[in-house]
Amino acid sequence: MESRRVDNQARGRSGRQGDEGSSIFYVSLEDDLMRIFGSESMNNILQKLGLKDGESIDHPWINKALERAQQKVEARNFDIRKNLLKFDDVLNDQRHVIFSQRNNVMNNEKVFDYSDEFLSEITNHLISLKTQKISKTKNNEFNNQLKILVGKSVDDDEFKNLVNLNDKEFKEKIGSKFIEARNERINMLNEEKAKEIEKRILLQCIDLNWKSHIQYLEQLRQVIGLRSYGQRDPLVEYKKEAFYLFENLLNKLKIDFVTILMNLKIVQEPSENTIKPIKKQISNDPKCLLIQKKDQKLSRNEKCEATGKKFKNCCGAL
Repeated sequence: MESRRVDNQARGRSGRQGDEGSSIFYVSLEDDLMRIFGSESMNNILQKLGLKDGESIDHPWINKALERAQQKVEARNFDIRKNLLKFDDVLNDQRHVIFSQRNNVMNNEKVFDYSDEFLSEITNHLISLKTQKISKTKNNEFNNQLKILVGKSVDDDEFKNLVNLNDKEFKEKIGSKFIEARNERINMLNEEKAKEIEKRILLQCIDLNWKSHIQYLEQLRQVIGLRSYGQRDPLVEYKKEAFYLFENLLNKLKIDFVTILMNLKIVQEPSENTIKPIKKQISNDPKCLLIQKKDQKLSRNEKCEATGKKFKNCCGAL
């Protein structure tokens, strides 16, 4: 075998019954292990001896060459596993950060503090972009990020007025829109349910973005080895790219969470008590099909004169 450890395992398995005996291994000189790691001088000497094909050779030189070849293979495999562990440590450190934040969210009752903190960071970043409107690209970046944040909660005229506000008024306006959306949820439900909704949305944002981040790192890991052609260490390059992606993950997580809360609208389904009086009022109309064709079989596509709709869309609705 390529590894002496595997050879020892084979010996242990064969002698596990407790019987006395010995073990002998046969290795061909044309085997990949001897062909790659064995010395060429040994092959030349054995060819000069004029040995026949298939004849066994037992010599200390062969044993030493085989042992050196196995040591080289084991050292190479050890370096591969060690390098692989270094790559895994990068993802493991990020996993600890994300999972610790996730546990804090699950065990924390003050969920509103997370959204307030995220909103403050996002507005400060937008203000910094607004003050740096040196080029047209910076201006477009500010407008695009602001449009993503407010979404459909503001119309075009209100959006233009929001862009033209100064820094203090801009921050107060964004904060008031966010608090207004939160108070609307609290009034429709209650504070406990509103907190539970924000907690569930934050956990879903963490899970979805973390899954995407793992896929990005896996794709990066498959191609990062090409950096070695440019005389750069793939591990160092992987750490740099992974840190940059992790920063983008945290920023996207905050933006997604605040954007959803800013544009979230809770709609309650009408109860059955509000639907029944409407049907009852229609059925009392003398033009209703239920009165005109009483005790007759009604077609679902027959038009009702009381509502102007088909029977299946008014009194015959399921």
